[in-house]
Amino acid sequence: MKNEVFIKEFKQTIDRYDLLQEGDKVLVAVSGGPDSVALLYALLEIKDEFDLNLCVAHLNHKLRGAESEEDQKFVKNLAHKLNLKFFSKSIDVKKEAKERKLSMEEAARLVRYRYLEDLAERIKADKIAMGHQANDQAETFLMRLLRGAGGSGLSGIPPKRGKIIRPLIDIKKEEIERFLKQKGQSFRTDSSNLLPNYFRNKVRLLLLPQIKKEFNPKIVDVLNRASNIISLQQQYIEKKSEEILRIVCKSKKKDKIVLDLRRFIDYNICLKREMIRLCVKELVGDRFASLATSSTELSFDTIERTLGLIQKQKSGRKVKLIGNTWAEVSSENLAIYIEKRKQHNYTISLPGTKDLRGLGIRIKSEIVSRPSLPQKIKSKGEQVAFLDWEKLKEPFRLRNRRPKDKFKPLGMQGTKSVADFSIDMKIPRYERDEAMLLTAGGKIAWILGYRISDEFKVTDKTKKVLRMEVSVNKM
Repeated sequence: MKNEVFIKEFKQTIDRYDLLQEGDKVLVAVSGGPDSVALLYALLEIKDEFDLNLCVAHLNHKLRGAESEEDQKFVKNLAHKLNLKFFSKSIDVKKEAKERKLSMEEAARLVRYRYLEDLAERIKADKIAMGHQANDQAETFLMRLLRGAGGSGLSGIPPKRGKIIRPLIDIKKEEIERFLKQKGQSFRTDSSNLLPNYFRNKVRLLLLPQIKKEFNPKIVDVLNRASNIISLQQQYIEKKSEEILRIVCKSKKKDKIVLDLRRFIDYNICLKREMIRLCVKELVGDRFASLATSSTELSFDTIERTLGLIQKQKSGRKVKLIGNTWAEVSSENLAIYIEKRKQHNYTISLPGTKDLRGLGIRIKSEIVSRPSLPQKIKSKGEQVAFLDWEKLKEPFRLRNRRPKDKFKPLGMQGTKSVADFSIDMKIPRYERDEAMLLTAGGKIAWILGYRISDEFKVTDKTKKVLRMEVSVNKM
């Protein structure tokens, strides 16, 4: 392939996926290997046409000793030769892998993207160009297929995600190396890529060559086509799922999304799978791509286990989805939430009005005379509670439940643990730790939203009544 043909295909890829805009500031990730070096030179070829502002970034993973240092030196010299601004950083990937309990591959990927995205934000780059090419796409497809990925995983490496662009994604490795040879441009060879000791290396060095030799010499093209077809189908499913989510979503907070289970179950299984994935993506946000590594990814099997709980009506059961994100099924809801229990313990003055912004609630309380109320008070302590004021002792506190908490629910003879009461009331697991308790003198007087303690109920002998009302604070 002559240089003109290579650049033509390069520009076609840019146009096909709308990767660049005129005047873009592009941070080019250059490792020193053939792909990233070819990417840099190809961008230089179209620099004037697109009025691009190019700069170079290199991350030293400190994994190969002197070889890593030579890579950094090579890229620095290349950037200076081409009169491009150069940025670099060294990160101990082994240390990161150990601290985060990730494989070396996963840790390297995580720190690489984190560095590039942080740098792009700092220098106000519009795009981050990376050197992934068609062979990488084929390898990724096979790797994810072998791990049992679903449609989202088999969509492969996206040509564009946020600021990240991959203009070489439709160009094969041999074409890239031919382009560099014709230019007379050298590059670095990562010795760790030559050993079949990582999963990707095994696919690249052992599996793909065997398939190419024994079954189909055009396997890279075939796998890229399959990935592209699945990607287009996945885009349609994602769009439809987003529309349906607006219908089935009962509530959405920054750490929890609750879906109406009765509506959710009526939809096609492909849409249900995608809705779960979209909920996780919504909660995890920018960390979703970083978490989607081989040992922590939101796998097809994990989503299937969640759907299995729904099908078997396993109310109260939960499934770990990704990181600290869980799915839990109750009789009416499917909750996707981040399990991050916060300890709350507020001292409050009664009566009065108190805005608890950390909880997103407002509590209003007042003292009223017993004769001003109906003879029979119907409220058990859901949103409004009526308590015998003279039985309540300071200090008054609002806090989460604790493991050994007990109280005497209204209407019961004996005491019951708060945990057992929550189960009896069919309070979903994800709401149990969020339930707030009002204590008076160390005793539980009210589980907000559910039940008061029988010990503090209003009786015929009550003279003063504390009326308390809890509401969502919209401020």
